[in-house]
Amino acid sequence: MNADRRPRANALPDMDRRRLLGAGCVAGTWLGLGLPTGAAAGSTFPDHVIRLVVPYSAGTGSDLLARTMAQGMSQRSHVNLVTENRDGGGSLIGTLEVIKAQPDGYTILMAANPTAIVPTQYKQPPYDPTKDLTPLVKVAVIPLVLVASAALPVSNVKELIAYAKAHPGKLSYGSSGPGTISQQQMEIFKQAVGVDILEIPYKSTAQAMTDVIAGTLSLFPVVVSSVAPHIKSGRAKGLAVFDVSRSSLLPDVPAVSEEVSVAGYVPTPVWYGFVGPAKTPPEVVNTLANLIRSAMDTPDAKSRLASLGARQIDVGHDQFAVDIKTEYEKAVALAKRQGVFR
Repeated sequence: MNADRRPRANALPDMDRRRLLGAGCVAGTWLGLGLPTGAAAGSTFPDHVIRLVVPYSAGTGSDLLARTMAQGMSQRSHVNLVTENRDGGGSLIGTLEVIKAQPDGYTILMAANPTAIVPTQYKQPPYDPTKDLTPLVKVAVIPLVLVASAALPVSNVKELIAYAKAHPGKLSYGSSGPGTISQQQMEIFKQAVGVDILEIPYKSTAQAMTDVIAGTLSLFPVVVSSVAPHIKSGRAKGLAVFDVSRSSLLPDVPAVSEEVSVAGYVPTPVWYGFVGPAKTPPEVVNTLANLIRSAMDTPDAKSRLASLGARQIDVGHDQFAVDIKTEYEKAVALAKRQGVFR
């Protein structure tokens, strides 16, 4: 090979170089970001494009947040992040792609509750979220709000529980199907308060909300940003937020913990975080986590979180691992009770 045509060490592939130029990547510096020494300029990580896999379709809340984060991370570093949607299987396809990737930090996943829940829907789980992934940092939570038809003769959760006990099996709730946070939250809620409410799976939030507004569906647990306008207009009722505190988008709707006090019952909001493949080196985990935290401080990220009704958090590797394990164990227990293995 002619020496003049031999690739230079650390040179980016042509495709990556075009992506960097096309994205208008802002050259930054690692200095001042509080990153570990090994992440400083001239180190081996990162020195080329990082893939951020989003296991959901374009335009979803997860996708919008991921793209905002990718832009912020690109602006705060000397590399670009390319967001790739790999939806399918309720997040399974994209998650498996990251699990099979090299644990070098160059392929990471935008994770959420289904990351821990989906494998419990299989008799032979396709992966173990507590062993096959490396938590980086959890960055935000968005609560579900329990929406009720305006025709339903209840105005709060206490009245809902009394009505459901007086009319067992009469009420219905919409869910996104097995392995989703909407189903998990409602089934755990039903068990905690002892009510019989029929689940009806829906293919889309829009379809479920259409039926709630029409009065043919009693209840629907959905992220606050998707339903706040309907509640404010009076076309539907907001009974409670599945969280320990109220939502900034719906300050008049109480948290379910204000309405229900049952030993062992803790509502779980939708959470978002970043994970990599198992065996990602600790120094790479620290570098990525600090870069993500830096991106979370950008005005764009804060604005996006506010528009989604999200609450910013900062949960590091160790606690994030505990949280994933806890959610996985709850989902396993629920799946066994329901017998929903495929």
